[in-house]
Amino acid sequence: MRTCLRTSAARRRCAQRSITRSRCAEGRSSRTRRDRSRLTTRSPFHGRKRLMLARNMRSPVILAAVAALLIGACAPSGTQSATTQPQPTATSTGPKVLKMARNAEPFSPFVPWQIDDNPALFISVNVYDTLLRTTKDGVGVEPGLASKWESSADGLTWTFTLRDGIKFSDGSALKASDVKGSLDMARGGEKSAWKDNYKAIKEITAVDDKTVKIVLSQPYAPLLSVLAMFSGGILPADMAKATDAKDYDNTMAWKTKGTGAYYSEGWKKGDPIILKRNTNYWKGTPAVDEVRIEYIPDDNTRVLKLQGGESDLVDFVPFSQIAALNGQSGVKAQTFTIQQSAFVILNTSKPPLDDAKVRQALNYATDKDAIIKTVYFGQAKFMNSPIPQGTYWDKSLPGYPYDIEKAKKLMSESSGKAGFKMDMQVRSGNTNFANTAVILKEAWAKLGVTVDIQTLDTAVVRTNYRAGNFMSTPSAWTNDMNDPTEIVNYAMRGGASPFSYWTRYNNPDLNDKITKADLEQDAKKREAQYSEIQKIYLDAAPLVFIAYLGATAGWRNNVDGFFIDGLSYYRFEDVKINK
Repeated sequence: MRTCLRTSAARRRCAQRSITRSRCAEGRSSRTRRDRSRLTTRSPFHGRKRLMLARNMRSPVILAAVAALLIGACAPSGTQSATTQPQPTATSTGPKVLKMARNAEPFSPFVPWQIDDNPALFISVNVYDTLLRTTKDGVGVEPGLASKWESSADGLTWTFTLRDGIKFSDGSALKASDVKGSLDMARGGEKSAWKDNYKAIKEITAVDDKTVKIVLSQPYAPLLSVLAMFSGGILPADMAKATDAKDYDNTMAWKTKGTGAYYSEGWKKGDPIILKRNTNYWKGTPAVDEVRIEYIPDDNTRVLKLQGGESDLVDFVPFSQIAALNGQSGVKAQTFTIQQSAFVILNTSKPPLDDAKVRQALNYATDKDAIIKTVYFGQAKFMNSPIPQGTYWDKSLPGYPYDIEKAKKLMSESSGKAGFKMDMQVRSGNTNFANTAVILKEAWAKLGVTVDIQTLDTAVVRTNYRAGNFMSTPSAWTNDMNDPTEIVNYAMRGGASPFSYWTRYNNPDLNDKITKADLEQDAKKREAQYSEIQKIYLDAAPLVFIAYLGATAGWRNNVDGFFIDGLSYYRFEDVKINK
């Protein structure tokens, strides 16, 4: 199989995540998993109660750096929100409507394998089910539309048995032919953004109405994780085939017919999206009759709507406002643990960043704890490994704790000992990245490194990625699947695009180990292989490893059952609205 598991469209989604939600830095254009601006659009320096920076910082250098550039806006005031009268969510006799405010609207069609942005992804997981599901912690795999499965001794043939009585939202029965039709489009459709994930699949057969057989061209350990991804959502076979039609985006793109808890009858850009509950849902009819999602880019406006009762649920609550919201009556906010990490990409093709000692020195000179406290308001964790805290994450790795003396020693032994200049390209509008850059500029000056912070349009930054016209840039990643094959192939394997996540780092020995890990069927052996892969990449330090991030949301106290899982998905099937 190819080295990189993502197509160019899939990679575009990563970038948008970094722009809006930030999954991969190079991104799925304005996509992966997800374009949620969880860590980029919010300002860490605004809040109803401004935190005292001195108390949050561990060094006067960092205090001076951030004080010099307090990037951020003021959060909504208590008096402003108090003037808005709460609006009833539903009458005692009327339908129960969940009113949600999100930060961005979809631009991809509601076709699982064509999705290239997070807003569309969040709709997809609520209207389409997959053969398997990722567990809530984002680590395991559990039954979805398939109640059970088994594989041949050689790992090449997999047989899945569908649950009894599953129906689409229009009442028609789900058949194995629908699974085949949908997965065939995911792996071979002209418009599929995720073909590379399915390249190990040789053939899919509907044995009978309840049995699906998948034959692989070679053993592929991540198969179950791939089948649990949103890109494998199941549509009726005829509808799945029609999604490649040239005029599909203008006709059926926003209408859905799935087996999920909700369905859409259509949508016009600029309007709220209305999801209606599927009374045929195989897990039971959802408690909420209708989900109304409006799109409000401004963080403060969304929070005000929550405080005033105009919204029941909002996403991307600024880190700075979590504590304040939890101190108010009627609302609550939470940071959920997801598989997302923030770091700085180093272009290892640019001297002296081609010297591992220089890269290690930059890592040791970076006070991650201070960044976590000042930029992310304590709502993040020290990043000890190149991969997020998911499957096969090695928690025993030390990462790069702050040690300025060790950093100076490494730099004195490196090709950068005489000092050097480097650019740090920051996407405009990404406050967290901008504030991180300011801190790093001051911290790395102690090593004789002069950082030139360049704030550029996201499209320009992405162009520079591909051309290699940069030295460093803050970025982020969020896992799309619960198997590390995605991130190690995209971000650590060298050679072809995306060039080890644009670092240009290329270690043939590491590439070989990644290939072997994809083929290994024994879980214990794979865990050991991925542990070694993490150690090699961590030591090479093509990135400055900073923090593991969470996903934030806020909701009214009468909303129960809302949850963001380890892959940052949220589903409305378990949500209830109490009186």
